[in-house]
Amino acid sequence: MFRIAICDDMQPQATELAKMLTSLAGEIPMECEVEVFRSFKLLQKALSENSYQLLFLETRLGGISGIDFARRLRVVDEEIDIVFCSSESESALAAYTVFPVGYLTKPVDGKKLRDVFRHVADKYRQKPSIVLRGIDGGERSICVDDILYIEVFGAELDVHCKKGVVVCSGTLVEASDLLSSSDFYRSHRSFIVNLRYTTGIERYQFRMVNGDVVAVAKNRYAEVKAAFEAYVGAKRRR
Repeated sequence: MFRIAICDDMQPQATELAKMLTSLAGEIPMECEVEVFRSFKLLQKALSENSYQLLFLETRLGGISGIDFARRLRVVDEEIDIVFCSSESESALAAYTVFPVGYLTKPVDGKKLRDVFRHVADKYRQKPSIVLRGIDGGERSICVDDILYIEVFGAELDVHCKKGVVVCSGTLVEASDLLSSSDFYRSHRSFIVNLRYTTGIERYQFRMVNGDVVAVAKNRYAEVKAAFEAYVGAKRRR
């Protein structure tokens, strides 16, 4: 699911932008959900609970700078795509200090919006994903870049992602076969860890960027530690 958030207190304009984006998604086609928030506070709460791929921000809302909001967001999320959509053009230069993918002035030009949307959507669709069985019998598509680690409980897989846990059914062997990236490592009979999101290793656990810990098998600790150090060394040489 490609999720978009619009933060704008001008309801008619925000509603029209949401309609345009939904229409653009239908042209591709791709599954898309657009939500509108009337304040940065409400958007911040939503970002802490859900994962979004694209944000449309006003440069100033309720006396708060959208550029400052984006700058704080970049500290915890470098990957989310941001488009500033503003009534003013003079903030464009300052806005590009937080690396947005676009700066649109209102009223929004349909062609410029399509160009920005297609750019982000194409990038999103090119990201690798895995498909696991949902506990309801359906399928769950999960972006590989979002996975921190996977934990197994019997026939249940808890896929710990950046914005929460996706519960699926299956085995770690099945999940491991789908994860071809060298970032993933089987550290324990119950865990697969994404080394990209580890901050360190100690007896007998990995520390993750979100504060979680992932178990390391005691009888394989030296092997796992060596693999982690090799991964970190290779990453530094890139």
